[in-house]
Amino acid sequence: MKSVFLIKSPLQLLNAIEAKYCFELNTNDCVLIIMGDRKSQPQILALANKINEWGSVILLNEVSMFRGNPVISEGKVHCIKHDFKSKMLSKSIFNVSRLNRISKYLTNVEYIFIGYYKYVYMRHFMNVTAHKKVVLLDDGTATIKIAEDRKKGVQENNNIIKKMKISGKRLFQGIKDKEKDNLCFFTMYDIVPGRNDTFVKNDFKQLKSQIDLLPVSSEIFFIGAPISETGIMSLDDCLAHLKRVKEYFINSKLVYITHRRDSLEKLGMIENQLNIKVVEFDYPVEYQLGLVGPRPKVVASFISTALDSCRIIFGSKMKILSFRLDFQASPKREVVERLYESYQPHINENFRVISDY
Repeated sequence: MKSVFLIKSPLQLLNAIEAKYCFELNTNDCVLIIMGDRKSQPQILALANKINEWGSVILLNEVSMFRGNPVISEGKVHCIKHDFKSKMLSKSIFNVSRLNRISKYLTNVEYIFIGYYKYVYMRHFMNVTAHKKVVLLDDGTATIKIAEDRKKGVQENNNIIKKMKISGKRLFQGIKDKEKDNLCFFTMYDIVPGRNDTFVKNDFKQLKSQIDLLPVSSEIFFIGAPISETGIMSLDDCLAHLKRVKEYFINSKLVYITHRRDSLEKLGMIENQLNIKVVEFDYPVEYQLGLVGPRPKVVASFISTALDSCRIIFGSKMKILSFRLDFQASPKREVVERLYESYQPHINENFRVISDY
């Protein structure tokens, strides 16, 4: 039976690989549908081509809406078109038509693995494709909130603008976004699922089994996060915090690992004003540190899902530090504080939250 994986971020792809092994699925029966945006696509494609785990790899934006079987493809993606016609046809308004075509050619599907449950196009595919079970992959701490909301029966899209947008997509695109009555959560977080949902722990067993004995760098890797870009705090405050982190590691070299949503303006200021080296990884952080290298003596961040995943993957092999943001008037303070609270049960000599810096 076929298993279909829909992903739109590098982390979702990494978790899809773990799920494939955890659920003991045959490579030839696994179909990967890549739905990433232009910022996510480079790392997604690099990892998909580095690890040949799929019978078919479908780049959604490249699917013809009129001819051919989109499921007949190799397990790798060789190129992406960037001409004007391709850019026009890559708009999300064509997602429904493309997903419908893919669904038409898929029969006997056992599992559908969803990278981000709130992404309506993934839910559309789930609703138009006959299957036996839906499994939700991790996409950061959003998994925790989704599980809590489902347990409490909280409805989505209470915001009037969001309601209008989804109504428009239903009317003009024919999108089907009905929620699933029962989900299986494949997650690294210790969630308590609702009555109709189930939970399978993702302990990154596959990645851990492949970790190479890489040389350890003396550098400190600081994992970036879109703090100013998402309105958690201003760019000036973000840079001020990062300057304090640099002073904390006064006797070590600090390297800033970019996040795909970091602005070019911020990265330029980090490099030129703070004199911190900026590096962009080819692969997701977890894979880069585990199998490619170099591996630092310390991984740090303000807030990042990678802190949780690296804690699970590397254990005592790596020191992990979270630097607490010091802010008062942020509209997203409550959300950030919940993240720091989620770190507390895991505090030990290798995983710490730093407040005094």
